[in-house]
Amino acid sequence: MNSYTLEPIGFIRSTVKGREDAPRQGPEGAPDAWLEIEPQFAKALLGMEVGHELMVITWLHKAKRDVLRGHPRSDESRPVTGVFYTRSPA
Repeated sequence: MNSYTLEPIGFIRSTVKGREDAPRQGPEGAPDAWLEIEPQFAKALLGMEVGHELMVITWLHKAKRDVLRGHPRSDESRPVTGVFYTRSPA
C-alpha cells in the first residue's frame, strides 16, 4: 500500500468542538464554519468572491481507520454497509 504525506493549505473552524456537538449531516443543523487559508496560499484565492462555490477536501484526522463496515448512523435496524456508502460515522 502506498503512503502519502498531506500538507494542509488551511483549516476549517467552527463552534463544533467534538463529535457529540456535530450534526450527523450538514442539513441537520450544522453551524456556520470558516475556511482559514494559510498566508502562503493567499495568492491562490485571486478571483474568489463571496458566494462562489468551493470543493473542500477534508481529512478527518480523528476517524477510526480500522472500521470498514457498520450500521448507518449506528442504527442497528439498518443493514450493515461499507463506510464509504454510509456517509456517516459507523
